[in-house]
Amino acid sequence: MTQPTTSEVLHWQTINGLLHPTRPKNQALVGFDHEFVDIADFILRITHRIWEQKNIGLCYDYYEDHCPVHTLGAYCDSVETVVQNTLRTIASFPDRSLIGENVIWSEEPDEVYYSSHRITSIMTNQGPSEFGPPTYKTGRVTTIADCLCKDNKIYYEWLMRDNSFLVKQLGIDPVDAAMFQAQQQPGQIFNHWLKSEYQRTRDGQAMACDTRNTDTQWAEFADGWAEQIFNHKCLNRLSDFYHPCAQVQWPGGRQATGLAAISGLLTQWLATCPDARMVIDHIAVVPFDENRSHVALRWGVSGSYQARDSRLKACNGHPYYVLGATHFELSDGQILQEWTVFDEVAAIANLLRHQSKRSED
Repeated sequence: MTQPTTSEVLHWQTINGLLHPTRPKNQALVGFDHEFVDIADFILRITHRIWEQKNIGLCYDYYEDHCPVHTLGAYCDSVETVVQNTLRTIASFPDRSLIGENVIWSEEPDEVYYSSHRITSIMTNQGPSEFGPPTYKTGRVTTIADCLCKDNKIYYEWLMRDNSFLVKQLGIDPVDAAMFQAQQQPGQIFNHWLKSEYQRTRDGQAMACDTRNTDTQWAEFADGWAEQIFNHKCLNRLSDFYHPCAQVQWPGGRQATGLAAISGLLTQWLATCPDARMVIDHIAVVPFDENRSHVALRWGVSGSYQARDSRLKACNGHPYYVLGATHFELSDGQILQEWTVFDEVAAIANLLRHQSKRSED
Protein backbone atom coordinates (compact mmCIF):
# COMPACT_ATOMS: atom_id res chain seq x y z
CA MET A 1 0.00 0.00 0.00
CA THR A 2 1.18 3.48 -0.84
CA GLN A 3 1.00 5.80 2.15
CA PRO A 4 0.78 9.58 1.62
CA THR A 5 3.37 12.03 2.81
CA THR A 6 2.21 14.92 4.95
CA SER A 7 2.43 17.22 1.93
CA GLU A 8 -0.34 15.20 0.27
CA VAL A 9 -2.82 15.72 3.10
CA LEU A 10 -5.72 18.13 2.59
CA HIS A 11 -5.51 20.81 5.24
CA TRP A 12 -8.27 23.39 5.73
CA GLN A 13 -9.14 25.01 2.40
CA THR A 14 -11.82 27.31 1.04
CA ILE A 15 -14.60 25.72 -1.00
CA ASN A 16 -13.05 27.33 -4.08
CA GLY A 17 -9.73 25.67 -3.25
CA LEU A 18 -11.38 22.28 -2.94
CA LEU A 19 -13.32 22.59 -6.18
CA HIS A 20 -10.40 24.04 -8.15
CA PRO A 21 -7.29 22.36 -6.71
CA THR A 22 -3.95 23.90 -7.62
CA ARG A 23 -1.77 21.23 -5.98
CA PRO A 24 0.05 18.96 -8.42
CA LYS A 25 -1.26 15.50 -9.26
CA ASN A 26 0.23 13.20 -6.63
CA GLN A 27 -1.43 9.83 -7.27
CA ALA A 28 -1.39 7.71 -10.41
CA LEU A 29 -5.21 7.38 -10.53
CA VAL A 30 -5.01 5.00 -13.48
CA GLY A 31 -8.32 5.07 -15.36
CA PHE A 32 -9.59 8.24 -13.63
CA ASP A 33 -10.34 11.52 -15.41
CA HIS A 34 -7.23 13.66 -15.71
CA GLU A 35 -8.84 16.57 -13.81
CA PHE A 36 -8.61 14.69 -10.49
CA VAL A 37 -5.29 15.13 -8.66
CA ASP A 38 -5.89 12.46 -5.97
CA ILE A 39 -8.65 10.22 -4.61
CA ALA A 40 -9.72 12.82 -2.02
CA ASP A 41 -10.23 15.33 -4.84
CA PHE A 42 -12.30 12.76 -6.77
CA ILE A 43 -14.58 12.05 -3.80
CA LEU A 44 -15.04 15.69 -2.76
CA ARG A 45 -15.77 17.02 -6.23
CA ILE A 46 -18.18 14.34 -7.38
CA THR A 47 -20.08 14.62 -4.08
CA HIS A 48 -20.37 18.39 -4.58
CA ARG A 49 -21.58 18.00 -8.14
CA ILE A 50 -24.21 15.37 -7.34
CA TRP A 51 -25.57 16.81 -4.09
CA GLU A 52 -24.78 20.52 -3.92
CA GLN A 53 -25.30 21.21 -7.62
CA LYS A 54 -28.16 18.68 -7.75
CA ASN A 55 -26.63 17.08 -10.84
CA ILE A 56 -28.07 13.72 -9.86
CA GLY A 57 -27.57 12.20 -13.30
CA LEU A 58 -23.81 12.26 -12.73
CA CYS A 59 -24.32 9.12 -10.65
CA TYR A 60 -24.43 7.32 -14.00
CA ASP A 61 -20.92 8.61 -14.71
CA TYR A 62 -19.38 8.03 -11.28
CA TYR A 63 -21.05 4.76 -10.16
CA GLU A 64 -20.70 1.36 -11.78
CA ASP A 65 -23.92 -0.05 -13.25
CA HIS A 66 -23.70 -2.82 -10.64
CA CYS A 67 -22.66 -1.19 -7.39
CA PRO A 68 -23.65 -2.86 -4.10
CA VAL A 69 -24.49 -0.25 -1.43
CA HIS A 70 -24.90 -1.49 2.14
CA THR A 71 -26.64 0.43 4.89
CA LEU A 72 -28.04 -0.86 8.17
CA GLY A 73 -31.54 -0.26 6.83
CA ALA A 74 -31.48 -1.29 3.18
CA TYR A 75 -29.51 -2.69 0.26
CA CYS A 76 -29.24 -1.73 -3.37
CA ASP A 77 -26.90 -2.84 -6.13
CA SER A 78 -27.64 -0.78 -9.24
CA VAL A 79 -26.78 2.76 -10.25
CA GLU A 80 -30.44 3.26 -11.19
CA THR A 81 -31.45 2.64 -7.57
CA VAL A 82 -28.69 4.99 -6.38
CA VAL A 83 -30.21 7.71 -8.58
CA GLN A 84 -33.73 7.01 -7.30
CA ASN A 85 -32.63 7.01 -3.65
CA THR A 86 -30.75 10.29 -4.15
CA LEU A 87 -33.87 11.86 -5.69
CA ARG A 88 -36.03 10.65 -2.80
CA THR A 89 -33.62 12.03 -0.20
CA ILE A 90 -33.48 15.44 -1.89
CA ALA A 91 -37.28 15.46 -2.21
CA SER A 92 -37.51 14.93 1.57
CA PHE A 93 -34.74 17.45 2.31
CA PRO A 94 -34.54 19.84 -0.70
CA ASP A 95 -32.05 22.23 0.91
CA ARG A 96 -29.65 19.51 2.00
CA SER A 97 -26.05 20.70 2.02
CA LEU A 98 -23.01 18.46 2.38
CA ILE A 99 -19.89 19.72 4.12
CA GLY A 100 -16.92 17.45 3.51
CA GLU A 101 -14.95 17.25 6.77
CA ASN A 102 -12.35 14.63 5.87
CA VAL A 103 -11.41 11.97 3.32
CA ILE A 104 -9.21 9.23 4.77
CA TRP A 105 -8.04 6.83 2.10
CA SER A 106 -5.90 3.83 1.32
CA GLU A 107 -4.51 2.43 -1.89
CA GLU A 108 -5.52 -1.19 -2.35
CA PRO A 109 -4.22 -3.86 -4.76
CA ASP A 110 -5.14 -3.78 -8.47
CA GLU A 111 -5.25 0.04 -8.70
CA VAL A 112 -8.23 0.25 -6.34
CA TYR A 113 -8.65 3.17 -3.94
CA TYR A 114 -10.58 2.96 -0.67
CA SER A 115 -12.13 6.20 0.54
CA SER A 116 -13.73 6.96 3.91
CA HIS A 117 -15.53 10.30 3.56
CA ARG A 118 -16.92 12.08 6.65
CA ILE A 119 -19.69 14.53 5.89
CA THR A 120 -21.82 16.96 7.90
CA SER A 121 -25.22 17.67 6.34
CA ILE A 122 -27.65 20.42 7.29
CA MET A 123 -31.17 20.01 5.94
CA THR A 124 -34.85 20.84 6.45
CA ASN A 125 -37.47 18.10 6.34
CA GLN A 126 -39.96 19.44 3.79
CA GLY A 127 -41.36 16.17 2.44
CA PRO A 128 -42.27 12.65 3.57
CA SER A 129 -39.19 10.64 4.50
CA GLU A 130 -38.19 7.22 5.75
CA PHE A 131 -38.97 8.54 9.26
CA GLY A 132 -42.56 9.69 8.62
CA PRO A 133 -44.47 12.80 7.48
CA PRO A 134 -42.58 16.09 7.02
CA THR A 135 -41.85 18.05 10.21
CA TYR A 136 -40.54 21.25 8.52
CA LYS A 137 -37.71 21.34 11.04
CA THR A 138 -33.99 21.60 10.33
CA GLY A 139 -31.41 19.09 11.50
CA ARG A 140 -27.71 18.30 11.25
CA VAL A 141 -26.38 14.81 10.63
CA THR A 142 -22.95 13.19 10.35
CA THR A 143 -22.41 10.57 7.67
CA ILE A 144 -19.41 8.40 6.84
CA ALA A 145 -19.42 6.87 3.36
CA ASP A 146 -16.81 4.18 2.67
CA CYS A 147 -16.28 3.53 -1.05
CA LEU A 148 -14.17 1.29 -3.26
CA CYS A 149 -13.16 3.20 -6.39
CA LYS A 150 -11.55 2.12 -9.65
CA ASP A 151 -11.41 3.55 -13.18
CA ASN A 152 -13.24 6.78 -12.26
CA LYS A 153 -16.18 4.98 -10.64
CA ILE A 154 -17.42 3.87 -7.25
CA TYR A 155 -18.15 0.15 -7.43
CA TYR A 156 -18.89 -0.74 -3.77
CA GLU A 157 -20.12 1.36 -0.85
CA TRP A 158 -20.93 1.12 2.84
CA LEU A 159 -23.02 4.05 4.13
CA MET A 160 -23.30 4.93 7.83
CA ARG A 161 -25.48 7.86 8.99
CA ASP A 162 -26.32 9.16 12.50
CA ASN A 163 -30.07 9.11 11.95
CA SER A 164 -30.98 9.00 15.64
CA PHE A 165 -29.45 12.45 16.15
CA LEU A 166 -31.17 13.73 13.01
CA VAL A 167 -34.66 12.59 13.99
CA LYS A 168 -34.33 14.07 17.47
CA GLN A 169 -33.71 17.46 15.89
CA LEU A 170 -36.71 16.93 13.61
CA GLY A 171 -38.89 16.41 16.69
CA ILE A 172 -39.27 12.65 16.20
CA ASP A 173 -38.51 10.11 18.91
CA PRO A 174 -35.92 7.60 17.57
CA VAL A 175 -38.07 4.61 18.65
CA ASP A 176 -41.10 6.09 16.87
CA ALA A 177 -38.95 6.61 13.77
CA ALA A 178 -37.80 2.98 13.99
CA MET A 179 -41.38 1.74 14.35
CA PHE A 180 -42.33 3.66 11.21
CA GLN A 181 -39.29 2.36 9.36
CA ALA A 182 -39.93 -1.23 10.49
CA GLN A 183 -43.17 -1.23 8.48
CA GLN A 184 -41.05 -1.18 5.32
CA GLN A 185 -39.57 -4.53 4.31
CA PRO A 186 -36.01 -4.24 2.95
CA GLY A 187 -36.06 -7.47 0.93
CA GLN A 188 -34.50 -10.92 0.98
CA ILE A 189 -31.01 -9.87 -0.13
CA PHE A 190 -30.80 -7.44 2.77
CA ASN A 191 -32.15 -10.00 5.23
CA HIS A 192 -29.57 -12.54 4.10
CA TRP A 193 -26.78 -9.95 4.36
CA LEU A 194 -27.87 -8.90 7.86
CA LYS A 195 -27.99 -12.49 9.09
CA SER A 196 -24.63 -13.38 7.56
CA GLU A 197 -22.94 -10.21 8.84
CA TYR A 198 -24.25 -10.88 12.33
CA GLN A 199 -22.87 -14.42 12.28
CA ARG A 200 -19.54 -13.46 10.71
CA THR A 201 -18.96 -10.74 13.30
CA ARG A 202 -20.16 -13.02 16.09
CA ASP A 203 -17.51 -15.52 14.99
CA GLY A 204 -14.84 -12.81 15.05
CA GLN A 205 -14.09 -13.09 11.33
CA ALA A 206 -12.87 -9.97 9.51
CA MET A 207 -13.93 -9.53 5.90
CA ALA A 208 -11.80 -11.30 3.31
CA CYS A 209 -11.25 -7.98 1.50
CA ASP A 210 -9.43 -6.58 4.55
CA THR A 211 -5.85 -6.60 3.29
CA ARG A 212 -4.37 -5.58 6.64
CA ASN A 213 -1.47 -4.11 4.67
CA THR A 214 -1.72 -0.72 6.30
CA ASP A 215 0.83 0.52 8.82
CA THR A 216 1.22 -2.38 11.28
CA GLN A 217 1.41 0.01 14.25
CA TRP A 218 -2.05 1.42 13.62
CA ALA A 219 -3.57 -1.92 12.64
CA GLU A 220 -2.49 -3.26 16.04
CA PHE A 221 -3.76 -0.08 17.71
CA ALA A 222 -7.21 -0.44 16.11
CA ASP A 223 -7.48 -4.15 16.86
CA GLY A 224 -6.44 -3.48 20.47
CA TRP A 225 -9.06 -0.72 20.78
CA ALA A 226 -11.78 -3.11 19.62
CA GLU A 227 -10.56 -6.07 21.64
CA GLN A 228 -9.92 -4.36 24.98
CA ILE A 229 -12.84 -1.91 25.10
CA PHE A 230 -15.67 -3.59 23.18
CA ASN A 231 -14.88 -7.29 23.37
CA HIS A 232 -13.34 -7.50 26.85
CA LYS A 233 -15.13 -4.43 28.28
CA CYS A 234 -11.89 -3.33 30.00
CA LEU A 235 -12.74 0.35 30.28
CA ASN A 236 -9.83 0.76 32.67
CA ARG A 237 -7.69 0.46 29.52
CA LEU A 238 -9.09 3.67 27.98
CA SER A 239 -5.89 5.53 28.83
CA ASP A 240 -4.00 3.10 26.58
CA PHE A 241 -5.86 4.58 23.62
CA TYR A 242 -7.28 7.99 24.52
CA HIS A 243 -5.59 11.27 25.39
CA PRO A 244 -6.74 12.48 28.86
CA CYS A 245 -8.58 15.39 27.18
CA ALA A 246 -9.91 13.41 24.19
CA GLN A 247 -13.20 14.49 22.61
CA VAL A 248 -15.66 11.87 21.35
CA GLN A 249 -18.78 12.19 19.19
CA TRP A 250 -21.15 9.21 19.07
CA PRO A 251 -24.61 8.69 17.53
CA GLY A 252 -27.69 10.30 18.96
CA GLY A 253 -25.89 13.53 19.80
CA ARG A 254 -23.75 11.87 22.45
CA GLN A 255 -20.56 13.78 23.20
CA ALA A 256 -17.90 13.27 25.84
CA THR A 257 -14.65 14.97 26.81
CA GLY A 258 -12.11 13.28 29.06
CA LEU A 259 -11.65 9.68 30.14
CA ALA A 260 -14.37 9.62 32.82
CA ALA A 261 -17.04 10.96 30.43
CA ILE A 262 -15.92 8.64 27.62
CA SER A 263 -16.09 5.68 30.00
CA GLY A 264 -19.64 6.63 30.94
CA LEU A 265 -20.72 7.01 27.31
CA LEU A 266 -19.30 3.63 26.28
CA THR A 267 -20.65 1.86 29.38
CA GLN A 268 -24.17 3.08 28.66
CA TRP A 269 -23.99 1.94 25.05
CA LEU A 270 -22.46 -1.44 25.89
CA ALA A 271 -25.28 -2.01 28.38
CA THR A 272 -27.62 -2.38 25.36
CA CYS A 273 -25.41 -5.17 24.01
CA PRO A 274 -23.53 -6.66 26.99
CA ASP A 275 -22.04 -9.54 24.99
CA ALA A 276 -20.95 -7.29 22.11
CA ARG A 277 -18.35 -8.63 19.72
CA MET A 278 -16.58 -6.10 17.47
CA VAL A 279 -14.61 -6.91 14.33
CA ILE A 280 -12.57 -4.34 12.41
CA ASP A 281 -13.15 -4.87 8.68
CA HIS A 282 -11.02 -2.09 7.20
CA ILE A 283 -8.34 0.36 8.30
CA ALA A 284 -7.03 3.41 6.42
CA VAL A 285 -4.31 5.71 7.77
CA VAL A 286 -3.23 9.13 6.48
CA PRO A 287 -0.55 11.22 8.26
CA PHE A 288 -1.58 14.79 9.05
CA ASP A 289 1.68 16.24 10.30
CA GLU A 290 4.79 15.03 12.14
CA ASN A 291 2.84 14.13 15.29
CA ARG A 292 -0.70 13.45 14.10
CA SER A 293 -2.39 10.86 11.91
CA HIS A 294 -5.96 10.35 10.73
CA VAL A 295 -7.35 6.82 10.93
CA ALA A 296 -10.60 5.46 9.46
CA LEU A 297 -12.12 2.19 10.65
CA ARG A 298 -15.10 0.29 9.29
CA TRP A 299 -16.39 -2.27 11.76
CA GLY A 300 -19.28 -4.48 12.81
CA VAL A 301 -20.68 -5.30 16.25
CA SER A 302 -22.97 -8.21 17.01
CA GLY A 303 -24.52 -9.49 20.20
CA SER A 304 -27.77 -9.90 22.12
CA TYR A 305 -29.93 -6.82 22.60
CA GLN A 306 -30.91 -5.61 26.07
CA ALA A 307 -33.43 -2.77 26.04
CA ARG A 308 -33.02 0.35 28.16
CA ASP A 309 -36.33 1.67 26.80
CA SER A 310 -39.44 -0.10 28.12
CA ARG A 311 -41.06 0.04 24.66
CA LEU A 312 -38.37 -2.35 23.37
CA LYS A 313 -38.42 -4.93 26.19
CA ALA A 314 -39.95 -7.50 23.86
CA CYS A 315 -36.72 -7.34 21.82
CA ASN A 316 -34.52 -8.46 24.72
CA GLY A 317 -32.20 -11.25 23.67
CA HIS A 318 -32.74 -10.70 19.94
CA PRO A 319 -29.72 -10.75 17.59
CA TYR A 320 -28.35 -7.21 17.36
CA TYR A 321 -26.03 -6.08 14.57
CA VAL A 322 -24.49 -2.66 13.99
CA LEU A 323 -22.57 -1.56 10.89
CA GLY A 324 -20.36 1.34 11.98
CA ALA A 325 -17.47 3.58 11.09
CA THR A 326 -15.04 5.57 13.20
CA HIS A 327 -12.60 8.36 12.37
CA PHE A 328 -9.75 9.09 14.78
CA GLU A 329 -7.37 11.99 14.97
CA LEU A 330 -4.33 10.55 16.70
CA SER A 331 -1.71 12.72 18.38
CA ASP A 332 1.52 11.12 19.62
CA GLY A 333 -0.11 7.71 19.51
CA GLN A 334 -3.32 8.58 21.39
CA ILE A 335 -6.84 9.43 20.24
CA LEU A 336 -7.33 13.17 20.45
CA GLN A 337 -10.69 13.28 18.63
CA GLU A 338 -13.13 10.56 17.60
CA TRP A 339 -16.18 10.54 15.37
CA THR A 340 -18.19 7.30 15.48
CA VAL A 341 -21.21 6.90 13.20
CA PHE A 342 -23.92 4.24 12.84
CA ASP A 343 -27.67 4.22 12.29
CA GLU A 344 -29.42 3.54 15.60
CA VAL A 345 -32.86 4.01 14.02
CA ALA A 346 -32.25 1.26 11.46
CA ALA A 347 -30.71 -1.03 14.11
CA ILE A 348 -33.87 -0.73 16.22
CA ALA A 349 -36.09 -1.18 13.15
CA ASN A 350 -34.28 -4.46 12.42
CA LEU A 351 -34.98 -5.62 15.98
CA LEU A 352 -38.66 -4.74 15.60
CA ARG A 353 -38.92 -6.64 12.32
CA HIS A 354 -37.33 -9.66 14.01
CA GLN A 355 -39.80 -9.41 16.88
CA SER A 356 -42.73 -9.11 14.47
CA LYS A 357 -41.61 -12.21 12.57
CA ARG A 358 -41.25 -14.19 15.79
CA SER A 359 -44.76 -13.11 16.85
CA GLU A 360 -46.17 -14.29 13.51
CA ASP A 361 -44.39 -17.64 13.84
